[in-house]
Amino acid sequence: MPLKLAPPPPIVPETMLALLAVTTEFAAAKPWLDMADSDVVGLADPVTGETRLACILGNAREVFGVAIYRRQTGVRWLINALNGDADCSDLDNAALVDALKIELVPKREMHKEELSRLKALDFRPAGKGLVWPQFQSVQPGWLPWFIDQAEAEQLLADAPRLTSFATLFRLHPDLFDNHPPGEFPFLPNPMPDRPLQLEDLDWRPIIPQPGVFDSFKASAEQLNQLHALKRDARAAYEYGSRVVSGSSVLVDGRRSYSRVSLLVENRRGLVLGFDLSLASHPFEETVGAGLVKTLLASGALPKTLFIDDKKLEPILVPLCKQLNIELLLSKKLPGLADAQASLSGYMQSGPL
Repeated sequence: MPLKLAPPPPIVPETMLALLAVTTEFAAAKPWLDMADSDVVGLADPVTGETRLACILGNAREVFGVAIYRRQTGVRWLINALNGDADCSDLDNAALVDALKIELVPKREMHKEELSRLKALDFRPAGKGLVWPQFQSVQPGWLPWFIDQAEAEQLLADAPRLTSFATLFRLHPDLFDNHPPGEFPFLPNPMPDRPLQLEDLDWRPIIPQPGVFDSFKASAEQLNQLHALKRDARAAYEYGSRVVSGSSVLVDGRRSYSRVSLLVENRRGLVLGFDLSLASHPFEETVGAGLVKTLLASGALPKTLFIDDKKLEPILVPLCKQLNIELLLSKKLPGLADAQASLSGYMQSGPL
């Protein structure tokens, strides 16, 4: 029986028609002819003050549209990507994106629900090919989803502002030349009732807050179970928790990435424990609970536990101290890497 997706969130027809109109104007401006995805524009929410960063997609002639990164999570992700501190091809990193996207795609890439909504509004784009507007909400841990009413209103406010900036950029292609990396032009609130000018831009440096993870706190029951395990004074294990390709699952009609936690014997590379959880759940809980489950499955407490992801260190240090396990960060853990690659290959060949 095929898995059934939940229907798209409802959007007021007037809002959707207005959004389609401003998206058509944005597409007609073809900002990707002049702007690269590194030409990032700042948007400050007039009500909440929230900082959003937008980048135009299409300079590489592959994906055409705009991505608007929101909240601290999204802003941090984009700046890390711009600085080369994040591997955008890494699924574990891609699952952290927090953004809204407008893409122009061929009709075959539109979901039937999207086409049904456009048909009900009697909307059909002009031309052929990459002309169909697709609106996506991307949240950490979840695969791209349909936008809701609030997100449609945000795009409705942001799209025409970005079209105005693209027009200004076309006149001043050296606009970013005298500004250091990490400093972005913010558009005015409200926008002037005339063409945008250079003096309207408010250049601001953006230094995102680093991602901070709380330590995992095991329950009394979990600690009792762990302390009851035998201790192998010679054993060394490898532990990792990553989003694995092909591991998405349906949750309440919406696709979520899965996070796979693996415990591997260091010397022989044997898999000792396995845990599958939702990537949309808090990272600290997933990592900590995954270690508890895999240690219990292994039947013993090791002398040393190796990890290859520094994000895990602050989460697991307290638990490892309670269990008298030495926690060590290593750049390479071949056994763990092989187990993750094997599991990913298996999941991609399966029904998920």
